[in-house]
Amino acid sequence: MTLEELTNYLQARGKASEVNEVLSKLGFSPDFVVTNVISAPGSVTVSHIAMLWQGMPNKHDRKRTRQLFDALTEVGLLEPKGDEETWILTTPTPS
Repeated sequence: MTLEELTNYLQARGKASEVNEVLSKLGFSPDFVVTNVISAPGSVTVSHIAMLWQGMPNKHDRKRTRQLFDALTEVGLLEPKGDEETWILTTPTPS
C-alpha cells in the first residue's frame, strides 16, 4: 500500500483526520507507517516496529507502538494475533 492508497482508504472511511491525529500524537510519520507497518509482508510485532522507529525502544515507545497498532486495527488494516506482541496485516476491502 502506498501513502496515497492509505490516505484514500482512510478518507473513504471518514477516518483520515482521526488517524493522522493519532499518528502525530504518538510521533509516527505516515511514511514510516506505510513503509514499515502496512507494507510489511505477513505480520508485524511491537518489538520490531518499535526498534525500527526508536532504535533502542523503552516501555513507553513499545506502548505507543501498541497504540498505533490499535488505531490501525480500528480502521481494518491490522488484526491482533492474540499475544499482545503480534498483529497480522489484513487485506483492506475497497470502498
